[in-house]
This record gives sequence, structure tokens and C-alpha cells, in this order.
Amino acid sequence: MSQHQVCVLAYVPSEACVLEANFSDIRAGSKLPIELNIYGNREDAESIGRALSKAGTYLQFPRCGLAGVEYYNPHFLRMEGYPGQESIESLVLLPPKVVEAGGQASDQEPQVDNADAVDEILGSLSYHNLRDGIQVDSRIKSALFPYQKEAIDFILKRETGDLPSELSLWKYNSIDADEPFYQHVFSGAKRPNQEEAEGGILADDMGLGKSLVILSTIAGSLDRAKAFAGSKQRSAATLIVVSSTLLIDNWVEQIQMHTHPGGLSCHRHTGTQRHKDVHLLFQKSIVFTTYATLAADASRGSLSKVHWFRIVLDEAHDIRNRRTNQFKAVTALSAKHRWCLTGTPIQNSMEDLGALVSFLRIPVLEHAPTFHKFITSPATSSSRDRFKNLRTLLETICLRRTREILPLKPPVTYIQEVLLTDSERQEYNNLIQEGKTQLDMITSGYSKRKVSSVVLQSILKLRLFCNNGRSIDNQQFDVTGLPPDPDEALTYLQQHDRNICAICSVTIYSIDSSDKTDGGRFIFSCCHLFCRTCMPQYSKRKSPCPACQQDGEPEFPGVRPMQDGQASTGASGHTGGGRSIDKYPSKLLRLLDDICQHNTEKSIVFSCWKKTLFLISNLLSHHSIRHGIIHGSRTLAERTKALKEFQSKTGPSILLMTLGTGAVGLNLAVASRIYLLEPQWNPSIEEQAIGRALRLGQESQVVVVRYITAKTVEQADVIFRQRRKLQLAGGGFGKGKNAASEALVESLLHVFDDNRASS
Repeated sequence: MSQHQVCVLAYVPSEACVLEANFSDIRAGSKLPIELNIYGNREDAESIGRALSKAGTYLQFPRCGLAGVEYYNPHFLRMEGYPGQESIESLVLLPPKVVEAGGQASDQEPQVDNADAVDEILGSLSYHNLRDGIQVDSRIKSALFPYQKEAIDFILKRETGDLPSELSLWKYNSIDADEPFYQHVFSGAKRPNQEEAEGGILADDMGLGKSLVILSTIAGSLDRAKAFAGSKQRSAATLIVVSSTLLIDNWVEQIQMHTHPGGLSCHRHTGTQRHKDVHLLFQKSIVFTTYATLAADASRGSLSKVHWFRIVLDEAHDIRNRRTNQFKAVTALSAKHRWCLTGTPIQNSMEDLGALVSFLRIPVLEHAPTFHKFITSPATSSSRDRFKNLRTLLETICLRRTREILPLKPPVTYIQEVLLTDSERQEYNNLIQEGKTQLDMITSGYSKRKVSSVVLQSILKLRLFCNNGRSIDNQQFDVTGLPPDPDEALTYLQQHDRNICAICSVTIYSIDSSDKTDGGRFIFSCCHLFCRTCMPQYSKRKSPCPACQQDGEPEFPGVRPMQDGQASTGASGHTGGGRSIDKYPSKLLRLLDDICQHNTEKSIVFSCWKKTLFLISNLLSHHSIRHGIIHGSRTLAERTKALKEFQSKTGPSILLMTLGTGAVGLNLAVASRIYLLEPQWNPSIEEQAIGRALRLGQESQVVVVRYITAKTVEQADVIFRQRRKLQLAGGGFGKGKNAASEALVESLLHVFDDNRASS
């Protein structure tokens, strides 16, 4: 190519650079993927392409580039009438991310992932080609809804290979060759037979009864499973992998609820006893284990030595990060059929789906480079049909239905407007004045603090005041700029839209002190976050924080988490337990009135903050109202006990829960009233909370009560206006942090004047 003048620019994916720098053994070296963009004259493209072809190198879609540059690929196949190939005209490429000092990628590119478009695709994946007269196995005693039978039919078609053309990525071709062949719709690869993965993704909304579908599938395929298990290392069992042992209890309860006694046998492969019960892996219909157990045992454990009839991943998005030991351990397992259960197959990026495709071993696409070439690259380009391949893939391997399909009445929602007393209003205005004073000091040059930090700290104090009243603890921010209370610190990070894992960038909704639960943990020294999936990876390496390079342990600095019944110190100097009834905040007194008026109904009270729950607990105890409590500081055993008691007919009628804590997989259909004590920064958190009760098995009308303190920052037209601006600035799956922060601060600055004016 010496006769051609070209420019070659190299790019290294920022996430790969950060992770390798922090999680690889320097002495052993590491490999980083590198992407080369070739720039030159359009008339030289064909000869450059031929030269590269001779060297065995072929051009693919670029992920980044220079804005305004026309894109042309001489290696792009243009076959008339072939659905998997089409021309690309003038793709506008995007500038690259730059990895700044400290290991974080700056946001110099507009976001190209269109979350709305992906949501639309996911919402269109219902399946209506139901086999006539599908029979549910006699071992199942529960009646199935038509949409559940449809899911079973979808599973059977994929497992048995009896696929209609719309469920295959291979198209029959009898025209272009002497002998007919099957051609892959993306790569064009030719095979004499279809190479199909005998599994897929069941992505139904929570509450639609995915567990019953899986149990019915297992019961109906026991004969096939026994025929499969002919050799010594083959097991007829279905291995179900869950995120915590608490969810194994849920699955066992589902077996007892939906099957006749002895219909399906099961075994728990967890704890120290698991190494002594290897023979049970071949004797039971179902084997349960956890992602953590698989990661800990890896190739040494007995699970990896078995060729399973079927593997089912519950909450399968837990393996979205290919670099974690969980992903590696799960994908290394041997099985005939593989299934992913997840309501969110795409959380942060297309590569989340790529990890699931690798586990499912979808031919051609199971390898990360080819998935990136045919799915991620087109989807993150500017092509008009950039989501075509993604849609085709999901329509083939994924089934998704939303909660609207349930035969349930929609929830009834009430807004309870709370009025502050005169003394509360004065204290609220004092907090506003404190924030205005700090802002004035910044604008006058007397303070070097950031405007965004002051604004968001002040907003958090106002939000806490609406729930807890004037509390000394509410005013404290430590040297990191965060409140020392983990729940409040997480709320502060949510306001920044930075409540994400420092490794995989998944959103974290709760902070848990137990490794066996589903919340995140803080890194001690810098207060960045880890999700439960990435936490073992970090703890094992003892590496610096990937986000800022500081050393530390995944704990939280400052005060110790409060214990049940311990509340923040009130203005009178007494703890919440010693308050007289008129010293409790107005909002909590309104909640008490509502609970007393509906004391025969099972109710869940949700709040972001443990301090609020402890105040409510003291208030309920003062009135001899039985209640349970679940939050991030409680152990798994304590949570299980509280849930079982609440679900019992003779148990307490009130359950207090922090939002997000223990939420994964929980079925709280016994509750008919949901109390949301404060508006959430992220509205989806409220939807998840409501979904705990609005699910299959709910027999009552669900009532949702939202509390809003009038003429405060809580008013919906304030909170949700900020959230909408944040979403507009951030866009897509990514986080446009700089633009988002600017829009956020600009909007929130008005809160101080607006609220004082309305007092």
C-alpha cells in the first residue's frame, strides 16, 4: 500500500483499558483489544481493500472516528436480494472517548445507544405461533394461563429443533448452488444443516410466572432428560443458578405450590455440605446453586464435571460482565439446553446481551468479536437501520411479555399531600437559607466548593427533612463529600446519576452489608460502588479502585450502620424511640393515620432511608402495631424470617422495606397496599416496588399511596422535572455526565427561590 497515502488512527476501548490496568497481573502481562481506523482517498479504497485481503485482514464497522467523515468499506458484501446485507451510505462516525488520569472515560461523544428504540424492540417480542393443544404435564397441579403455555411452546420448539423460519438465524437456499444449503442471515456462512442453539432468553416482566413456566417445562421433558442421561457424566437434571440462597427458598416454595407431592425432586448444591453430595446431582430432577458457588468452585467443583440436560440462569443479567469469574464459570458449564431468565437482557450496553449470547452458545455470534461486528457495531452507528440485526436476533431467541398481559386490575394510585406545621416550615426555610448562603459564598469567591456539590447536598438535606424532620445526622457530610450513612450516600450519588458499579457500570439501587444479598457495597477509601457480581473479583485482587485508583476495602467509612429500632437524634435531643407523638414529622403521622384506617390489610411501606424506617418502627411500636423490617444491614436469615412472617396469615400486617433491598425475585403478592414515602429520583425504582405486589397470585385490588410534602422539593413538578432533564442530557444507555450535571444544577438552582416564595 506504499503508493497510497493513508492515515491510521488507533483506539483502545476505555472500559478494557481500565479493567486490564486494575485487574490483570502486571508480571504476566495482558492483552488489550485495539481498533485501527484507516483514512484515505475514496478512489484508493478498492486497491487498499485488496491489499488488506491478501494479508488476511478484513475491515469491519468502526465504533468511533472523526465526526463528518464519510464511511466506506470495500470489504462490505453487496448481494442483491440478500436480507442480511445492505449498503451503508455516509455513516457519520463519532469522536472517541478519552481515558483520563484516574481511569475514567470522559464523555466527549454523544450517546448513540437509543434506549427507547431498544425498549420498543423488547416490547415487540411476544410469540403467537402457539402449537395447538399443548399439554401440561400431570405433575403440575396449577392451571397455566395461555401466555404461559405459549412460553412452554416457545421453549419446546427451540429445544427440539422444530423451529418455524422466524425462530431461526439460518435461511434455506436452494437457488445459488448445485446442492441446497443454509446461510446465516448476518455472516453469510453456509452450512449443509441448520446450526441452532437449543435454548434462548425468557425475558417476561417480573410477576408473570416465569418459574411456573420453567417447572412445567422440566416436568414435561423428564422422559427426554432420562434418554439424554445415558452415559456416566450426563445428568437428567436441570441446573438452576440463582443470585442468592434466599431465592432458592422461593424456588422450593414454587415447587411445593405448583406440583403434586413427589412430582419434582430437588437438591441444593450450596454450603460446605455440597462436596459430600455429588451423587445427588444425578438423582434429582432439579439442582439449585448460586453464581457465587459456581465462581468459587470454578473448574475444581463437581458442577463443572457434569454434562447437564438443561441449565437455567435466574436473573441472568448477573453474568453481563464477561470479565467476572461468574461469567467464566457459568459459560464453561456443559449442557444440552441453556436458558436465560431476565427481565432486562440489555441493561447498560449491547455487550450485556452479548454475554448472554455467549452463554447460550448461539452459533457465529457466541464469540465476542463477531457479536460486536454484527450486533454492537451496527447498533452504535448512525445507520438508519442500525437496530435491524438486533431486532432479528431478539425475535429469534427471545420471548418477552409485559405485565399488562396479566388478568389483574391496574393499581389505584392516591397522592397524599402533607402540610408542614409552622415550626417545620420555619426549619425547612432555614435549610434553604443555608444552601443559599453557601452558594453566595461560591459566587463571591469565598469558597472553592463546586456549585453542583452544594446544590445536591442541600437538595438531599431538604428531602431528608421532609421524612425525618430536623435531625443532626441529616446535616453531616464527611471528607469525601458524602453523608456517612450508606443509604443517604447512595441517594446523593443517585442525584448525580452516579450510582453505578465502578467495574461494570450497572446501576445500583441499594447498599447491603451482606455478600449474600443483592445490593452493592462502597469502597472504603473513596466511596465508589461495586455491585454484588463484581465484588468477589475486586476483593480477591485487592486492587485499587478502578474509578479513581485509590486503595481500599469494599466497606463504608464513617458511622456504623444503625441497628433496628435505633433512629436519628431529634431536635429535642432524644432518640426517635423517646419522642412524644407530636414530635414526629407530619408525614409519618399521616402514614400512621392511613395504616390505622386500613389495619386489616397487608401493607408494605417503602423508603430510601433506614432512618425513616426506624422512626416509623418506633411510631408503630408506640401504638402496638406489629410490623417487620427489611433493610441492607439485616442478614439474609433475618430477611427470610421477616418475609415468612409477613406472608403468614397470622403474621404482622405491615412490612417496612428500603427500596431496592432484597428486591430481586421477591413475590409479595400477599400485600394489597403500597406506601411510597418519598418521590424517587429514578421513577423506575417506584415501578419495581409496586411490582412486588402487582404480580401473578394477587387476588386483591392493589392500592398505591404516594406521599408528597406540599410546597417543598418533593412536589412532583420539581423532582420529576429534574429527572426528565437528566434523562434528556444523558440519553440512551450511557450517562452523559457532564451535560447531565449542568442541566441538573441549572434546574435545581430554582428550587431554593421557588420553595421560599411558596412558604
